[in-house]
Amino acid sequence: MNMTATPLAADELKKAVDARAEAPKDVRVMVQSFCGCGSAHYAMGFDDPQQDDTRIDINGVTVLVDPDSAEYLDNAELDFVTGHLGQGGFAIHSANGGGCGCGGGHHH
Repeated sequence: MNMTATPLAADELKKAVDARAEAPKDVRVMVQSFCGCGSAHYAMGFDDPQQDDTRIDINGVTVLVDPDSAEYLDNAELDFVTGHLGQGGFAIHSANGGGCGCGGGHHH
């Protein structure tokens, strides 16, 4: 799988890891839920690598992706968005965002 980051996001990711004193220093990116058409909710956090993770190097930072999330994060781009209050956050732009609807099936 392939994942990229904008120059700003790569810089901010490195800063976040460098500022962290304790382990783990690997960053996990995962898909939390799939709601609506073409949109998925992503989560990021520090985590220890698991055996079946895909490891991607972004600006010297190890990014971990679990097998379930990998298909949704393939060819995704990590971005850093600055809000109107000066607060920034990471955003993920995925080419293949998830299906339609929420939950595990339709009830009639």
